[in-house]
Order: sequence, then structure tokens, then C-alpha cells
Amino acid sequence: MLKIEPLGDRDVVEAAQLHRVVLDMEFLSRFGPRFMRTYYRAWIHSPGGLALVARERDGALLGVLLGASDPALHVRAMVRDHGLGLAGSIAARALTSPPLAKDLIITRARRYLRGLYRLALKRRATSSAGSNDGTGRRVGEITHVLVDPGARSRGVGRELVAAAVALVREAGVQELTLVTPPDMDARHFYERLGWFQEGSMQSQSGEEFLKFRLHLDAAED
Repeated sequence: MLKIEPLGDRDVVEAAQLHRVVLDMEFLSRFGPRFMRTYYRAWIHSPGGLALVARERDGALLGVLLGASDPALHVRAMVRDHGLGLAGSIAARALTSPPLAKDLIITRARRYLRGLYRLALKRRATSSAGSNDGTGRRVGEITHVLVDPGARSRGVGRELVAAAVALVREAGVQELTLVTPPDMDARHFYERLGWFQEGSMQSQSGEEFLKFRLHLDAAED
């Protein structure tokens, strides 16, 4: 039997380790264990965020979900309150990994600084109404659904997504969005849960992603 609960400080080490196992090729994972632990602590201690864990009855960690009921508020809070700590962890990792340092300087540094500048300009515009899609509808997001490779096909991802949907609906969110690599299994997984594909996108690093959206009023019917 699965137990879904909020991801807390006690879960950070295991959750960060699972992240690196499941998404070992993701750019964030290249920053190492220290950065990932700092990243997870920043996530759960920033307002507007959503973080869940799925555990087996014996306590074994089977899955993690990260998202936000108010993405704009959450990103601003992470940068404002935890940006220096995250940057310090990145710098420490880069000092011990010349290839990573080179990649940061060549492909990431300018965009990272530009993003921080834009977020700083928007601090005073923080709205208590939360994020919206330009129509006044509140839109949240799911950024990561991570399942232990040994626990796949057991409904872990489905239970995590269902719990996230219930929580953000209670918070007044009307739609959820997510992006996922163009993997057929992932595509069918979200379509079975009522999500619909609304196109594709390419990251600045060149990776292709599919964009999905869930209307929570429809999911409730």
C-alpha cells in the first residue's frame, strides 16, 4: 500500500538521490549531490511550491513529485531566498569539474544572469492572485514525476499526480501544465489521466519536449 505525503526535510537526501538516478542526464543532476539537496530544500521552503513523496508501507521511497500551485511566486522566492546558496553549490561543483565549468561559461552563464535580472525586476509585481495564463485562470505546474525504476507499473506516478491535482484544486488552481520528453510511454500515461497535448517545445539546450495541460474542472467530472 502506498502512502503519499508532503516532501519534508527528512526526505531531501533520498529524494535528491532518486532524482539523480532517474534523471542522470538532466543538466541539474550534473551539479552533484550537494546541489541537488540544496535545490530540494529550496523547493520545499519556497511559497507556492508543491512537493510530494510516495512511500511503501515499510517506509521505502518509491517516488517524488515536484510542482507549484503558483509557479511565478515560487520561482521568485527560490531566487530571492535561496539563489546564493544554489549558486554557491554550483560554483563548488564547477571547481572540481572542468568540463562542467566550461559548459556553464559557454552555454549557460549569460542566460542564467539574464534570468536572474528579469526575476529581480518582477519582485514588486508579485500578485496574491497567483499565476495565470493571461485569461485570469490560475495555472499551476508539475515539473517532475520521478518513480524508482524498481517500482514502475505499480501506480506510483498515477497516485502522485492524483494527490497533486487534489491539492492544487483546493488551492484554487484551475489548470495544470507540464512538459515531458517525447517518450510514448509518458505521453500515453498523461493522456490516460485526462491530460491533453497542446504542442511541443525545444529547450535552449536543444532538447525536445511535449507540452500537456489538464483542466481541473474537467478532471473533476
